[in-house]
Amino acid sequence: MSYPLAANRDPSSDDPASTWGIGVEVDLQTALALARATTKALLHLSPLSHREITAALQQEIDVLEMQSDPLSLAAANAVKQYLPEAA
Repeated sequence: MSYPLAANRDPSSDDPASTWGIGVEVDLQTALALARATTKALLHLSPLSHREITAALQQEIDVLEMQSDPLSLAAANAVKQYLPEAA
């Protein structure tokens, strides 16, 4: 998997915007890793968790699609890719 901001990183740059972008990328990757780990743990916790996680993911997709802006639609499509894994 390629991380767009990481690929364009210049370690010698002292640009605050670049540093901010790297920080955002690290925060995003950390949040995603924690979310994946939490979901995996919940899926193993209870047989009913599969249904609940699938329903919660579908609800998030619906909310994102209602917002209709490009970032929300992209996020909805990304979440849809993980829906079969949770089901």
